[in-house]
Amino acid sequence: MHSHRKLFSFLLCAVILLSLPAAAYADSSPSPFELTLLIDGGSDAAVRAYQESYEGNLYLSLMDLSQALNGTAAQFRLNYNYTNEDGESFTVLPGQAAAPVTGATRLTVDSRPGVRHLGLARHRFYVGESERKYYTYRSTDRDLYVNLTDLQLILNLTVEVVSESAIRVFPDRPFQPDLEALSAQGFFDVFNGIVLADADTGRALYVNAPNRVLPIASLSKLLGYYLLADAMDEGRFRRDDLIPISRNADRLSRSADGYIVLREGSQVPAYELLDGMLLASSNECSLALAEHVAGSEEAFVEQMQAKAAELGLRTAEFYSCSGLPIFTRSALAAKLQNRMSAQDLFLLIRSLLEKHPEITEITSKRYSKMEKLDYATANSNPLVFNLDGVNGLKTGNTDKAGNCLAVSLPVSHGGETHTIVLVLLGAENAWVRNQASEILLRYAQNYYGENGF
Repeated sequence: MHSHRKLFSFLLCAVILLSLPAAAYADSSPSPFELTLLIDGGSDAAVRAYQESYEGNLYLSLMDLSQALNGTAAQFRLNYNYTNEDGESFTVLPGQAAAPVTGATRLTVDSRPGVRHLGLARHRFYVGESERKYYTYRSTDRDLYVNLTDLQLILNLTVEVVSESAIRVFPDRPFQPDLEALSAQGFFDVFNGIVLADADTGRALYVNAPNRVLPIASLSKLLGYYLLADAMDEGRFRRDDLIPISRNADRLSRSADGYIVLREGSQVPAYELLDGMLLASSNECSLALAEHVAGSEEAFVEQMQAKAAELGLRTAEFYSCSGLPIFTRSALAAKLQNRMSAQDLFLLIRSLLEKHPEITEITSKRYSKMEKLDYATANSNPLVFNLDGVNGLKTGNTDKAGNCLAVSLPVSHGGETHTIVLVLLGAENAWVRNQASEILLRYAQNYYGENGF
């Protein structure tokens, strides 16, 4: 009888919900609203905005923004492109006049269906001829909604929030993040560890919890590459050698943690496995190389630990060659993860770039086509796409580690070039990680551009 009552209650609720008009239960989903754009030195304008999930998490219509900024130093044209072969894409053309907007393409806030039913995605997006990797919302009228912070990065301008319904744009003021102000408002407190420093001098530009020992996920592969490069220097294998694939690598490639299918008994060029390891963050490629060099993953991990000690990385703990968690063989298994502090990761990268700078020949690639493996990949590091000059290095992610990133960026001033390294650990998601990383690197560019080395 009790189960019958529950079933009756469920059916009654369903009938009531289905009898309501759509608006009765759709109102809880956010829709676009009009935001006043105060343009420094120009006329005010209205743009459509979208507030995603949280108040203050603003996304603005690129179509509206291009119209509002037309004739200013920050003007741009938004083009929509579609081909049967490549599908749709969007292009921002800085400096070009905005496309004319007709009644057929300009929908009002009240008349348009909105974007509440769409998910955040990486739509194919270009600035000029350069592909970028930003998360955007695509609306129903061939428009993109872009996060307010990302807009400042993309268009290289400064924005101030005036009120809940108005923002001020400074078209003539390039984007210059104030790290002191951002730190004061807690912008970087959501990350577990940060080091932004000059790899040539060791000088730190910004740190936050640099000595906290944290899971580092696939950033472990940087130390793995160090050992592999050492082995190549010693003549133990070459980049064009064919590496045999073991049963362990085959099994890992077919697991939930696999990326690229590796077949036991096959042979794969080392350079393809290196691309897979560093660009796609393939765990099985890392394992295949480790087994080839050391005979087993366990032996390679011992070498990693010894190398860390040699380099003075006192917080380093390694259990796998790839950064995957390892379960102890016991009835109550412990889940062990490779760990290190952000400061020790910086020291590792500093040494790696000094001894094996050729790593950036791989990590600067945007794409790689692996013929033998019949696999194509994009670089998992979005900063290689989003910030000119970035040439590495590695992404990482596990549930415990969060989203991690190690980035290298050469910066020049007065005929001298230094490499800036950023280590960022423990972001809640890739979008937050990518955005904060670009802000920190843009700060470094601005700082050295004004002050030199």
